[in-house]
Amino acid sequence: MKKFLFAASIPVLVFTGAVAFSSAAFAKQRTVIEQLPPEIVDKNYVDQVEVIVADTAQEKMAKLEEKAAEKRADAKLASWTPAADGAAPPVAQYATIPFTAMMPFVMRDVTRKWGLTPERGGKAVNLRITVENIKTANAGMALLLASSDELSGEVIVLDPATQKQIGNFYVQVINSHGGLAGLAMRGSGIREKLVEEFALESSRILTGSTKKDWKKRVKADQQAAEEKSKAGGTTASAN
Repeated sequence: MKKFLFAASIPVLVFTGAVAFSSAAFAKQRTVIEQLPPEIVDKNYVDQVEVIVADTAQEKMAKLEEKAAEKRADAKLASWTPAADGAAPPVAQYATIPFTAMMPFVMRDVTRKWGLTPERGGKAVNLRITVENIKTANAGMALLLASSDELSGEVIVLDPATQKQIGNFYVQVINSHGGLAGLAMRGSGIREKLVEEFALESSRILTGSTKKDWKKRVKADQQAAEEKSKAGGTTASAN
């Protein structure tokens, strides 16, 4: 079994005078443990996602779950109950639902943005994600000291028909920040941002793509949307 390491970036804090004005830095690392079969790479789409929280992440996760429940109560939403058809809630509500329910929605949203859709064809795959570490920095401490938010875990790619493992990789996302500038860049929705970054790195493995490939995909999607819009306008004018 070959192991490949891909480092997206190295965390570096940039100081501009006082610590209070440190900027944010981001480190995303993905380690391929078992390569996907060549015929699957960029020819798949995510169907089911199972999220397991390891013992090492339980304590931190419990605190984040409490915050999500508080946000749901503040928004005057009913207690979270999954839809019978598995449909996702509005994106604005992601911050109010349990982590193990929210992460599958984000994983599917992001991978579909990368073009991994049933309509495009390819093989359905299931993902089993084991979250080994999650943490979000205290805003007060981040103002004085360099700190970071982190989400890391293992992703096992499964064949839905046989439940056989067909690939395996590890993702670690670390967003470092400190001072006023760092906090400004950090913003809110930290839990959801970490999951989105995690999904982004997973998409690069599933598609075999680089950051440049991603930009090309986005540009192609924008051009396709513009052409579709123009075509619709022309049809309306003709009628």
